[in-house]
Amino acid sequence: MIPVPQPVLRTLAEAFGASAESLSHFGGGQEASDGTLYTYPYGDKRRLLKIMAIPVEDQRIGLLCFEERLRFLRFLGDHGAHIVFPQYSPPGNLYETCTRENHIWVAYSMELAPGKHRHEKTWDSDFFRNWGQTVGKLHHLAQDYPSWQALSNPETGKDLLTWRREWESFHSWMQDEEVKAQWVALKQQLETLPVVRDSFGFIHNDPHIWNLLVDGNRITLLDFDVANHHWFINDIAIACQSILIFQSGGLNGPVRDRTKLIAFLESFMEGYELENHLSSEWLSRLDLFINYRRMLLFTVLNNWIKSQPGLFDSWKGMILSPPELVGDYFGAETGY
Repeated sequence: MIPVPQPVLRTLAEAFGASAESLSHFGGGQEASDGTLYTYPYGDKRRLLKIMAIPVEDQRIGLLCFEERLRFLRFLGDHGAHIVFPQYSPPGNLYETCTRENHIWVAYSMELAPGKHRHEKTWDSDFFRNWGQTVGKLHHLAQDYPSWQALSNPETGKDLLTWRREWESFHSWMQDEEVKAQWVALKQQLETLPVVRDSFGFIHNDPHIWNLLVDGNRITLLDFDVANHHWFINDIAIACQSILIFQSGGLNGPVRDRTKLIAFLESFMEGYELENHLSSEWLSRLDLFINYRRMLLFTVLNNWIKSQPGLFDSWKGMILSPPELVGDYFGAETGY
């Protein structure tokens, strides 16, 4: 994550009617972050400003993808999804830019949603059901969004924002050759999966517990900056992340209590099915997508993981010999 230079911060703050001095750091800015969040006063309330960097050499494609994600966010918000809703800048733009040296910096503003983050060790069936319902509504709405397989580059006709491009970016990033070989093998499995409208589309692609704000029974989804065209089941696998790390094991270390994961999924899917249906055939592929997430996070956090040899060995071992976690538990007899 590249720190935001002060001149960039000043320029982008002013573009949204604020000053750099009025900004307060809200989140992001770490190694695994895709941007930095600030709050700033807006009337008698406060809004969020997110700032991200795009390399100048990638700015054409980077801005196309950035704009499409913001359009998707506006679509979701206009149709009742509980998301952080992007707001127009005073000149009437969904985002503003500032170029400095080798990067184009982009910023967009959002409403500051009510609520708080839940602790990663939270165990609350009602919360899990509400979480599932929130993700289910997003997947239901995604089936009416015009773009569902890819974003087409108007100049070249090439596909952007696809699971294959995500896979390729991580393949280039991976340093461990054994893990990279597993990544290649996993892609071969993904290539065999059907791509149909009721199970594939524009998804959040990161709806883990730290990207939720909880206000009573209402859950607001944050951070759509890696939204992508992918299988719906991938969002469900990602939602399992905190359970797999802190409660059941199975992501970065040995399985400790599989029943915790199953109980979470039962509640989550109960809420999900209130908004969208996903067949038991897809739920039987959860282990595949959990392994996808396992390798993706191993790559994103590689420098930190390497500093802890025990964790590195444990996490890599889970990649080389992925355990069965869900299997075919959600078969026809469960009603899914």
